[in-house]
Amino acid sequence: MRLQSNSDDMSHHSDDGMLVPGSDSFWEPGNYKRTTRRIEDGEKLCRDLILLVQERSNIEKEYAKQMKTWSTKWNSIIEKGPEYGTTEAAWKAVLVEADRRCELHLRVKDNLVNDVVNSIKNWQKDNYHKQLLQLKEKKEMEDQFKKAQKPWAKLLEKVDKTKTNYHLACKNEKTAVNQERNATKDSSLSQDQVRKLQEKVSKAQEGVKKCKENYELALLDISNYNSRYQEDMTDVFERCQRKEAQRLQTFKDTLFSIHKSLNVCEDPALPQIYDEFYHTVNNADHEKDLRWWSNTHGVNMPMAWPQFEEYTEEFREIAPRSKKNQAIPDGNITLINQRSVCDDLPEYNVKPAVKKTDMNGAPKTGTTSINHNSDFNSSQVDRSTGPELHGERDVSAAMSVASTNPFEFDADSDSDKEDSENNGVKDANPFDDESEEWDDGGAYALVDN
Repeated sequence: MRLQSNSDDMSHHSDDGMLVPGSDSFWEPGNYKRTTRRIEDGEKLCRDLILLVQERSNIEKEYAKQMKTWSTKWNSIIEKGPEYGTTEAAWKAVLVEADRRCELHLRVKDNLVNDVVNSIKNWQKDNYHKQLLQLKEKKEMEDQFKKAQKPWAKLLEKVDKTKTNYHLACKNEKTAVNQERNATKDSSLSQDQVRKLQEKVSKAQEGVKKCKENYELALLDISNYNSRYQEDMTDVFERCQRKEAQRLQTFKDTLFSIHKSLNVCEDPALPQIYDEFYHTVNNADHEKDLRWWSNTHGVNMPMAWPQFEEYTEEFREIAPRSKKNQAIPDGNITLINQRSVCDDLPEYNVKPAVKKTDMNGAPKTGTTSINHNSDFNSSQVDRSTGPELHGERDVSAAMSVASTNPFEFDADSDSDKEDSENNGVKDANPFDDESEEWDDGGAYALVDN
């Protein structure tokens, strides 16, 4: 038979205790577990497929990154290198192709992650639900298989039991017959002993007959239930098949999505990349490059050939330059010296000097001189009183000081002072002697010494 079971070791509270498979047939008790295990395998395959696509997307990302690094490196080398002209552009066309392929493979990576991986995760989430130690879908199918198989498994257990009893009865009968045959040939045995052996053979034959009837009856019962058993098991099995068909179709669609994402030949940008690559290389013109080199670095460059040049007088600045980094003072300028800048002198409201006679009685001639420098060198000009005393002369003097170097006033002041001292005596101020009478008819100019 198909089962090897021991009824004494079975538990009456365990359905799995009597389900000991004896062959590989699906109909054997417990062999449905391979079908329910497929549900668990399907969930694991989802995780494996997600991992497969993620690793491929990482490869695409790393490839794009290395292409970009390579392109950046060689672009810098070409820019700093000796290549030039259209040939340099052809060199760079290789790098442009790498940049475009980098973008293309990044799109492949994005499509794998966003379209493929997300679709698998969503389908997995909708079709597989974990509970404690196993999947909910697997447990449901196992429960339905157990329910469909349990009645038939009990009949099978009965068949196996009656079969075992029948075989044991046949064995006992065979032993009794052999003992009875040997006893008839043994003259040492009494008639009572032989008769007992003959009775034992009769009981063994009756036991064989009874066990055979029970065995045949159990087989009849299980045979009558086989159709129902097959129907129930097939129904559960078909539900598992439909679920697995859905998984297989989903995986097929997913693999098509992977094919679409990886098939860069279908990307319309790919032919354009290589068309532009070809035209850029084809546009490399050595004659044009040589002509450019001749015009830029060769015999066609313009040249200022030597020619006769007339002497041109060089002008040199006489005035000394100011010291470098000499700071110009900020703020207001204080007038510390006054110099005459023109011959126009201001008029003072003074009386003309009275004519005097010398020791011989002759009238003295000449002019009365006022030394302005000596007056102003004695003290600084006060802004608040200067304009009131001297009028336009102070404005002119201030303009003269502002237009000259503020550090050159000392030399002028000293020279004026020396001139005044060389005259022997300082000129008197006409305003000091108020008692002198001035000649109304005389008009004398005031001279600045």
